[in-house]
Amino acid sequence: MKKLLALFLFVVASVPALASAETKIGIINFSEVMAKVPQKDAINQKLKKEFSGRENELKRLGEEIETARTEYINNVTTMSESQATEKKRAIQQKMSDFQLKEAAFKEDVEKRSREEQVKLGNQIRAAVESVAKKGSFNILLDRQSAPYIDSSVPDVTDQVLAELSK
Repeated sequence: MKKLLALFLFVVASVPALASAETKIGIINFSEVMAKVPQKDAINQKLKKEFSGRENELKRLGEEIETARTEYINNVTTMSESQATEKKRAIQQKMSDFQLKEAAFKEDVEKRSREEQVKLGNQIRAAVESVAKKGSFNILLDRQSAPYIDSSVPDVTDQVLAELSK
C-alpha cells in the first residue's frame, strides 16, 4: 500500500513539470496523404507490369474453357457417351487447373501489394519524421483521430506530401 501511495504522489508531483514543458503539436491528414502520395501510381504500374503476363495467361485459359464448353454443349447430342464423358472430364480438368492458377495469382498479387504497401508506409513514416524534426514538433496527430482540433494547430499534410515528392 505504501508503494502505491508513493507512486501516486510521484505521478502527481511530476504532472506540473510535464505540463510546463514546451510541447509543439501539429496535425496531418493521413487519408489525404494516402490519396495523393506520388508513389502510389508508380506502385500500381509496377505491379500491373509484373503480373500482366500471368493475367493474360488466365484470360486465355478462361477463353479456352468457354470455347470448349460451348463446343461441348453444341455437339453433345452427336457424341457417343464415352466421347461426351471424355470431353466433360477434360473441361472439368481445365477448369480445375484454371481455378488453382487463379487462386495462386490472386495470392501472389495480394502478397506483392502488401510488400509494396509496407515499403510505402516506411517512406511515409520517414517523411513524417523528417517534417516533424524540421518543424520541431513533439507530436503529430492524425486529423481524424482527434474529435476537435483548433485552427491554430499547424497542418503539415502538404509538407509531408512535398517531402514524399523528393
